[in-house]
Amino acid sequence: MALFGYPLETIYLYGFIIATILTVIYIFFGDIFESIFSFGGGSVSVVTLLLSFFAMLCGLSYIGEYLFSFNSILIFGAACAISFIGVFIMKILILKPIAEAEQNTVQRMDEFIGCKGEVITTIPTEGFGEVLISSQFGSNAIPAKTVGKKDISQGTEVIIEGVQDGVLLVQNIAYSLKKPKL
Repeated sequence: MALFGYPLETIYLYGFIIATILTVIYIFFGDIFESIFSFGGGSVSVVTLLLSFFAMLCGLSYIGEYLFSFNSILIFGAACAISFIGVFIMKILILKPIAEAEQNTVQRMDEFIGCKGEVITTIPTEGFGEVLISSQFGSNAIPAKTVGKKDISQGTEVIIEGVQDGVLLVQNIAYSLKKPKL
C-alpha cells in the first residue's frame, strides 16, 4: 500500500528515525525547552510520552509491514495498541518513580533540620562549605552556609537550622540554643 506516492514502509521508517532523533534531543535539552516555552506540567512531561509513542508506533508499524502480509490498517491498529500499552507501562514503571524520587530529595533535606553534623570544608561567613551528616542510611556530604557571623572551621560540630535552595543553614553547636536531634 502507498500513501502520498511512497510505500508505507518508507513512511514508517522515516517517521521512526525522526521520532527517535527528536526523543534523543529532548532527553538532552528537554529541561531547557520546558523552561523557555513553559509547557512542562506535572512530574512527567507529555512531550516525553508523545515522542515515545510516535517512535514506538512507527517502529512497530515498519516491522509489521515488513514481516507480515496482513492488511495495513490492521497492522497500524495493532501497532497503536502495543505502543499505547508500552508508553503506559513506561510511565508507570519508569518515569513516575524517577520523578517521585527527585521530589522526595527535598523532603529528606528538611528531615536534617535540628540534626548534628561535622564541617568537612571550612564554611566562611559569606560563602559555602560542606557538612557531613550521618544517618541510618549512611553519610552525606551536603553544601552548607553559616547563619552566624563567624567562620566555622573544619572539624567543628554544627546544628542544622534550616534548608535554603538545597543548601543547609548551619550554626556552631557551641553557640546554638537548640538541642540536636538524636
